[in-house]
Order: sequence, then C-alpha cells, then structure tokens
Amino acid sequence: MADETSLKRQREIAELARAIGPQLEGLHRCAASLQGELEQLQAAPGHWDHYLLQPPFARDAAQQLGGSFDRPFSLAGALYASLDHIDSPGEDARATLQIPGLLAVPGRAIDAAIKLNAAKEAFAEAVSAFRHAIAHRPAPERDRRLRDLFAEAGHPRSHLRQCYRQVLLCPVHPDAIALSWIKARKSIRKVTVDWCERKLVAMDPQGADPGIQYQRQLLAGLARNRHEDLRQVQVQSRPNLQVAEIFRDEDAAGSERGDGNAAAESYRQVGYAAMPVLVRSDDSGRLPDFSRVDHEPGAGRRRQRRDLALPREPYLPALRVFLRGGH
Repeated sequence: MADETSLKRQREIAELARAIGPQLEGLHRCAASLQGELEQLQAAPGHWDHYLLQPPFARDAAQQLGGSFDRPFSLAGALYASLDHIDSPGEDARATLQIPGLLAVPGRAIDAAIKLNAAKEAFAEAVSAFRHAIAHRPAPERDRRLRDLFAEAGHPRSHLRQCYRQVLLCPVHPDAIALSWIKARKSIRKVTVDWCERKLVAMDPQGADPGIQYQRQLLAGLARNRHEDLRQVQVQSRPNLQVAEIFRDEDAAGSERGDGNAAAESYRQVGYAAMPVLVRSDDSGRLPDFSRVDHEPGAGRRRQRRDLALPREPYLPALRVFLRGGH
C-alpha cells in the first residue's frame, strides 16, 4: 500500500511538472503579443497620450531594458515582456523593474493585456501546485527542480515576481484618474525566539541547509536576557504610485440635487502602479483628466524611535531579524 501511495504521488508530481513548461511558454507568447500592440502604437501616425514618471528606479529600469522615455510605448512593451532576470551588478535578484505611469491604448491592447494577466495567473497556479506537491523536499532541491523545469522550457532565468505581477487596467474609460505617491516605509516589529525557530525550521525541514542550521545555532545560544531584543525589519524600498479611477454620474447628481450642475463621483482603486496602467481610449488617443505628481515624492523627515535603533548587519539574515543593541 505504501509503495502504491508513493507511486501515485510521483505520478502526480510528474504531471504537475509537465504543466509548467507550456504555461511559461504561453505567458511569453501573451507578453510578446502585448508588446507588439504597443509597438504599433509607438509607430502609429496618430498621437496617443502617455504619462510616464521618471524616479531614479524607473530611469534605472529603462537603462536595463535598453529603452528610452522618448519612446514610451516601446519602453512599456519591453517592460511587460521582461519576464527573465537581467544581469545588473549590485542589484538584488528579487527586485523588479518598475516604471509607473499611464498609457492611453485602444481596446485591442486592453484585450491583449487581459489575456496576459490570465496567462500570469495560470502560470502562478501551476508553479504553486508543483511547489505544494514537493513541499516535503529540502528547499534547495525544490528551487533546483523548479529552475530545471524553466530551463527545459527555454527560460532558465525566469523572474517569478515579474512573471506573476499583473498589468493594471482601466478597461472602461474613466472620467478622471487620481494619482498619489505612497512613500517607502520601514516596518519594525518585535519577534520571539519561538517564532524565529519555527520559521527557520519551516525553511529547512530536512536540516540540509548549512546557513539555516547555523542561524538556528545562533538562536539557541542567544542569552535569555537578550530574547526581548529580537526585531524583524520589513522594508518597502521604493515609493508606490497609487492609482484610482473616478466616474461621474451627471444624471444621478442632477436628480438628487435638482440643479443638474454637480456630478456624483464614485472612486475605484486600480492599485499600485509598478508598471504603466493601460487606460482604454477611443481613436482620439486621449487620457482622461488626471492629477499630476512629481517624478518622486518629496523628501520628508521622520523622527526615529530610540528603541528601534538597530545594527547594520542582521542577526538572522534569512528572516531579516536584527538584535537590538548589537550581537
């Protein structure tokens, strides 16, 4: 019975593994299709509105993509189609390329983006199912097997965060768009020894990762009078551009107020725009009215709490946990 169960699990894992390659290939096809639509807009004789912001991280992204803000639709297409890691010395491999802004596009580009988003969801689900099926294996083995599947599909350097993130859309032309910067923030919270131990064990259940095991030893040897000094740091390293649609109902406002002059407004949060938001437009190629913002949020001063002063080097790097007052 045990052998049959093991064989059944192996067959299930193999089936889930076979699904990843076609999903990844389909994702790249959809991304290329959207890129092609935007290249056509870039070359079109008519004018299509655009508004791309250029904070330092967006200029860095454009440079890595080999694009230019003088060709906004081509630059955006290259960003949507960038699903692999790009070698960049000194960059965090987990970081994503980000260029916030707005682009006016026709319905066919919206349709291409909807298909791309569906392909992203399908790929993410396939990866998640495979990871769940091999969750009993050591973390290094899980990562290696997943990368091997990407390589078999012809994309060994797939950047999962860029593969997963959705293209934000305004599929119905709004009356206006509200933009605002949300500044980068650092969250620091107190954690316990037990919490850290559970997290480290979950990261390396088989005890095969020397780095994780070393951190568990550090934790076990921490003096009891330092247990209250463990702090986890979560950093949002970049500001986010928040985007909201505004719709006005002239008829409803006029009937309620009796003067017909004021429009009732409804808001819908579109999301945080790490990539340009595609806004449906007609043949005029116009964006709706929108609020202008600076290329990056203004500098602000925030007083640091004395009890949150932390050393530069983490005590438990795998968890981003620091020891207040130093090691």
